[in-house]
Amino acid sequence: MTDAKLEDFSLDITLKEEISEEDEPDIKKEEAVALYSRSMAFSISNGLVSPFVSFIALNMGATAGILAWIQAVANLLRQFLDPIFGRLSDVSRRRIPFIIVSTITWILPYAFLFWVKSPIYIILIVALVNILMSLGNPAWMALQNELFPARARGKLTGRVTWFGSFGSMIATFFTGIILTFAFEEIDYQQTILIPVAIGFVISVIAILPFRKIEEPLLRVGVKIEKETQSLRVNIKEVFNNKPFMKFTILYSIFGIFWTFSWPLFSIKQVHILGATALEVSILEIIFAGTSLIFILLGAKVADKVGRTKLVFLNRACLFLFPLGYIFATKIWHLYLVHFFVSSLFSFGFAGVNAYILDLVPRKKSGFYIGVLSMVTGIFYFIGTLAGGYSVEILMNWYSEAVALTIALAFVAGVRFLLSFMFLSLKEVPR
Repeated sequence: MTDAKLEDFSLDITLKEEISEEDEPDIKKEEAVALYSRSMAFSISNGLVSPFVSFIALNMGATAGILAWIQAVANLLRQFLDPIFGRLSDVSRRRIPFIIVSTITWILPYAFLFWVKSPIYIILIVALVNILMSLGNPAWMALQNELFPARARGKLTGRVTWFGSFGSMIATFFTGIILTFAFEEIDYQQTILIPVAIGFVISVIAILPFRKIEEPLLRVGVKIEKETQSLRVNIKEVFNNKPFMKFTILYSIFGIFWTFSWPLFSIKQVHILGATALEVSILEIIFAGTSLIFILLGAKVADKVGRTKLVFLNRACLFLFPLGYIFATKIWHLYLVHFFVSSLFSFGFAGVNAYILDLVPRKKSGFYIGVLSMVTGIFYFIGTLAGGYSVEILMNWYSEAVALTIALAFVAGVRFLLSFMFLSLKEVPR
């Protein structure tokens, strides 16, 4: 934190009994079960379908531009409405209903992939999916902010992410490896209803533990005034929170060039290297596997030495992804790239989430996180479209392979330079 007044970051919570912070448990067992089960179930459901949406679109003949629109719309609508949904959860002082509805509905629109004949319609499906995701996003982060004590926030956010990574690995292993070996090369479009149905059932089971969780802001002994300030006042407060706005701006600017390369990776995997669904799945599994190994280590470091060093590491290592893709000539080269870079990325990731939660007041977590999501979502939208269309424009003069290399080299250089902005972040007193 800079020299901003500490009361801007007041937790606004007073307990009836004074208890030593060191004597308090990090989190109750039933709360942990609810959070970890939802995180794992969401990732399983997502892993059953999402990694192969671009694969289905490419098989339908999607251009780099259409692929960019699919990813850009996902980036925008997953986050653009977050301030609205976040404020609603703040005003109602309830997070769990938003989480439950979002968790059991977001996957259902993917069922329509079975009937589409053009990649254009995939854009509409992805739009609806991500609006339903957005419904629960700010409430999900706000609930963690209310349940996790600051002294253990890095460790606990790391655990939530760890269970999510474990779920992703299970899902991708099932869809990409077991089914492929069982049925050889699967037509994912024709079998899409199966993973959608499985994901829905898993999601319903995962939200059952929330029946035992009481809303943190409504608990006996928690003295928090109901949110009555106008939207205008809340917006002004957010913009006057200099540490929060600084992080939002830096994160968003970097986000343009983070998402710039997302459609480029799929083109390299499928068009240039001819990756099969099985090989794409292995890439996903490598990413999830490194998260399982390194994210908890990073979470412990985040609580001991601070968040900002890990935030910088998390951003700085990302230039290696597009750089590695440039030199990859075989799919196994990408295996090495994913293992090395995602290991560094995962180690620093818990620091990012913990730093965000450190910056926001608990009473208004939903709105603060919603604003961060909306702003970054807009920049992600711009970045993804720019990445996809940059290849199409360059292909007027070069082959697809050369155009892709130029675009990847550009984004690698910019990512490297922009990562040093994060060295200016200051720790928030806990």
